[in-house]
Amino acid sequence: MFPSIHRSRFMLAALALLLAGAVSATMPATVARAQDPFPNAAIGIIDMQRILRDSTAAQGVDQTRQSYLDSYNKQTAAEEQALREEQRGLSLAPNQAPTPELQQKARAFQNKVAQFEQRVAERRRNLERALSMALSQVQQMITVVADEVAAERGINLVLYRSQVPLFDPRMEMTEDVLTRLNERLPEVEFPDPANLPASGSGQ
Repeated sequence: MFPSIHRSRFMLAALALLLAGAVSATMPATVARAQDPFPNAAIGIIDMQRILRDSTAAQGVDQTRQSYLDSYNKQTAAEEQALREEQRGLSLAPNQAPTPELQQKARAFQNKVAQFEQRVAERRRNLERALSMALSQVQQMITVVADEVAAERGINLVLYRSQVPLFDPRMEMTEDVLTRLNERLPEVEFPDPANLPASGSGQ
């Protein structure tokens, strides 16, 4: 979900993904001239889970997503109830043979069910796309502020807390990154999922 973080001053070893909970390991290498000595590692640690949990922008994104989800769930439940009522109207009495008219109505009902399932799937896809777009704004600012903090501390290698079971507390960068992130990006725009262009349209 998130792109890997890498800047000229430092490298990030892995990136926590918010929805899947997976980790993408990346180690982009800085191109150095052959005559330059190999640098000693100055390590910083970032707790990405905490940043994504506690940052005001990420919290706002989660709240907006939940609001859309609640609305969609209510809409879906209402549509399901209407379909159930229509289905009951198509039920045959015992020993009743289906008439051509009833068969035609049954086929039309099946089309309605298929269209309903498509709408539900599209809402779900668009909501996840909107979530990804909103979180990408947070990720971009994390890249900027993490780069600044690393530069100020002379850090050239940044690792994620989830990848390092033990470390010197002086390597911790999380609080500085989180504070600066909240100052620079208190909130982000969450795109309206219903207004997103169709996936695969190239937009």
